Amino acid sequence: MKRASSGAGSQLLAWVLWLQAWQVAAPCPGACVCYNEPKVTTSCPQQGLQAVPVDIPAASQRVFLHGNRITHVPAASFRACRNLTILWLHSNALARIDATAFTGLTLLEQLDLSDNAQLRTVDPATFQGLGRLHTLHLDRCGLQELGPGLFHGLAALQYLYLQDNGLQALPDDAFRDLGNLTHLFLHGNRIPSVPERAFRGLHSLDRLLLHQNRVARVHPHSFRDLGRLMTLYLFANNLSALPSEALAPLRALQYLRLNNNPWVCDCRARPLWAWLQQFGGSSSEVPCSLPPRLAGRDLKRLAAPDLEGCAVATRPLHPIWTGGSADEGLPKCCQPDAADKASVLEGRSPASAGNSLKGRMPSGDSPPGNGSGPRHINDSPFGTLSGSVEPPLVALLPEGSEPPGPPTTGPRRRPGCSRKNRTRSQCRLGQAGGGSERAGDAEGSGALPSLACSLAPLGLTLVLWTVLGPC
Repeated sequence: MKRASSGAGSQLLAWVLWLQAWQVAAPCPGACVCYNEPKVTTSCPQQGLQAVPVDIPAASQRVFLHGNRITHVPAASFRACRNLTILWLHSNALARIDATAFTGLTLLEQLDLSDNAQLRTVDPATFQGLGRLHTLHLDRCGLQELGPGLFHGLAALQYLYLQDNGLQALPDDAFRDLGNLTHLFLHGNRIPSVPERAFRGLHSLDRLLLHQNRVARVHPHSFRDLGRLMTLYLFANNLSALPSEALAPLRALQYLRLNNNPWVCDCRARPLWAWLQQFGGSSSEVPCSLPPRLAGRDLKRLAAPDLEGCAVATRPLHPIWTGGSADEGLPKCCQPDAADKASVLEGRSPASAGNSLKGRMPSGDSPPGNGSGPRHINDSPFGTLSGSVEPPLVALLPEGSEPPGPPTTGPRRRPGCSRKNRTRSQCRLGQAGGGSERAGDAEGSGALPSLACSLAPLGLTLVLWTVLGPC
């Protein structure tokens, strides 16, 4: 009995092995090579195939169809291949992939569709059900957009290749389901900006390549979820400014490339300059484009005083505007304060912009002021201006103008005797002594005409006393 049962078991094992060998070897397509080691493989590269073979062995774990002339992947083309883990379809002439072409490939780990320049668009349902996929190649496929939900459900994806397409935008939440993604390649596209939610959910991302695009603006919160990012390439774009707030969440960053951008090294670059000073990783040069005096110099090697004022672009640049519609689109750092706005827009100094008396009175004609006196109505919002810039509207009593004898209390002093405001009633004696007045003006003191004005009442009193005394 034992021999009979043993013989039956041997026959069953031989039958199973023969069945497996038949499944692989018997239906192998004529243009392909099929083998079992190291994995069950159907290999048909560069055979001039114009369609996906219909008799691919069901036990195949790897299928290589690259380098052919296949133009279309029909629905359920690989439905029988339930064990498939690797599928290469790159370097064909694919123009269309049915939405259900990969249905049933629940074990698929690698899918390469690259180098199919006529593909241009992929149905958002194409990759549904590929829960174990960890590598997806869609580079050089002529893609112009990423459809909504294209990567939905690809929770195991780690490598996503989208470089060298014609992508013109990064949709919000396009990669939200890719929590395990570590490498994202987006270089060589036409992306003009990086919006706030472009990389939302990419908590495991290690490498982000965005170079050789047309990026002119990066939202301050674009990289908020990229706390594990170690490599960021933004070179060869249209960046003239980059908010340091965008780089602040990148705590693990080690490699940063920002060269080949039209950087404007003025006040707008101060936050980026400060961030680069404390960055401990490796970074490229950040060569300035404007202003001309700093052209070609590395932003990292400039001093803080170099980043003053606002550079005026002679060609279209794309700065990060931080202000609203005020001041005709001037960057916030170039906008003047409310009390000082005219000084920047009209090229005047803050003092002259806010002073209505500028140019009306020569500075040498004002009476000497008292630096410790109260503020005047012509005081600058930045502090009291010096006498050489603007005369106060309220004159103070000049030194030496008090009479030496009685009466001890003279009449209340009227405004000083300058060329602009003197009258006959105020300076009758001062007009007669014009030479002395001019000499006083030359000396900048004005004391002699003022003394004459102060002694006029005393002289009138003496005359009246002389005439009326005998009476």
